[in-house]
Amino acid sequence: MYTVWYRKLGTYLLKALGENLILKKDMDAVGVALYVLSWILAAMFLKAGLVKVTSRLFPKEHQQASKRFVLCADVCPTILFGYTPPPDGYMFVIGVIETLCSILLMLPLTNVHARIYLVFAVLMALAIYTHGVLAQFGKMVVPVCLFLACLVLYKMEPLTLSKMPINRLD
Repeated sequence: MYTVWYRKLGTYLLKALGENLILKKDMDAVGVALYVLSWILAAMFLKAGLVKVTSRLFPKEHQQASKRFVLCADVCPTILFGYTPPPDGYMFVIGVIETLCSILLMLPLTNVHARIYLVFAVLMALAIYTHGVLAQFGKMVVPVCLFLACLVLYKMEPLTLSKMPINRLD
């Protein structure tokens, strides 16, 4: 009995996903890869933002981020303008930006996606700058990869849900 139910549910989900989300005739393998990459980036930035904003969801990671941001606040680019932010405030602002932008990226508002990728690229450029000033060259690998991914998505603008026609399964 359960096998039949799971099989029907699996068939329905595959049909719904195949028709409505990814497998469109006008979408090639590169389009699918960019679409998946955009969702992966949104999920990564959402988790990173939530870690920085609140300690309720990820307490250990939040505590580690708080310790890291003590060093980061000392080399924040705003020092060039004469302002040294408090570490907790700096971490909170970066977390809010990451969280809000990743939520907006998950919404089918295609006119803002390119701007969000640009915001993420700027955040990653600042992270690269911070790790470079602190001589943490091993920690620069992830921000460099995310920076390049954001630039690719900014230039390519992957096909999103709102650009695809929705076929109802009735």
